[in-house]
Amino acid sequence: MMMRKIAIWLLPAAAWLLWSAALAAPSEELHYVASYRGVFSAGAEVRIADLVFRTRSPAEDAPYLETELAVSSQAYSAVESFYPIRYRFRSWYWRDRSGVLASEYHEFGDPADTDHKLIYLDRPGRPFISRRLRRDRLLDIPALEAGTYRPAAARGQRRAFDRLGLLQHIRSRERLRPGRVYDAVVSNGSRMLHYRVKVEKRTTLTVAGKTWSALKLRFDGFQSDERGREEHSHRPVYLWVSADRRHIPLRAEARHALGRFRIELSAPPRAATRVAVREE
Repeated sequence: MMMRKIAIWLLPAAAWLLWSAALAAPSEELHYVASYRGVFSAGAEVRIADLVFRTRSPAEDAPYLETELAVSSQAYSAVESFYPIRYRFRSWYWRDRSGVLASEYHEFGDPADTDHKLIYLDRPGRPFISRRLRRDRLLDIPALEAGTYRPAAARGQRRAFDRLGLLQHIRSRERLRPGRVYDAVVSNGSRMLHYRVKVEKRTTLTVAGKTWSALKLRFDGFQSDERGREEHSHRPVYLWVSADRRHIPLRAEARHALGRFRIELSAPPRAATRVAVREE
């Protein structure tokens, strides 16, 4: 039960990771380790999942890029025995990172428990369309993967994001420096939120066996109450990115009453591997 609760609280932190000239190269693969420290681990730092963060161009002439975040607890027997984690987040966004076309959320598990959604963010006049997908009804996912998807809105007409797309948008900013503030409309999969990203300071960080010059960013999400007033939708999430032109995500951190969740860059595996998923 303890590890199951830890696994459930991993998701918000993973989504945030899950959420460079100045744009990152169209092809990129980065590896991360997620850990938890808190009441369920008696204050000890416990590794709970591996993550792979990939960016690619679906086709040479595609007007958009694809970023994927895959999350798996396969290597951690304590988590696997209580609540195996298998998530995939994908975002398809304009090459200049000005907005997201579509976003996928896929939780792999037993067929009865599998949750699979495709969220459209390129539909004029509507904030998003979210549909649960069945194996025989994949909708536009094959076209998105192949680079043949035809957006419903022209580039720049809508500037909505999902969390992965927001991360790539922020990474693409040429003048990312302390004091800068960025505002964006972001879908969390069920509603549209207002996000504010602030570059708090320049610092140094040692991860993956290397000391980096880094920038610390703070992400705040806001939702409107019944009177239209903004209130925080969650506690702040902090992200450290490299201070070079690539703005590589180095660490993401989220705190909750249950403890602290951290995702940190790690060295690539010696052998070619991929984060495993359970088939539906």
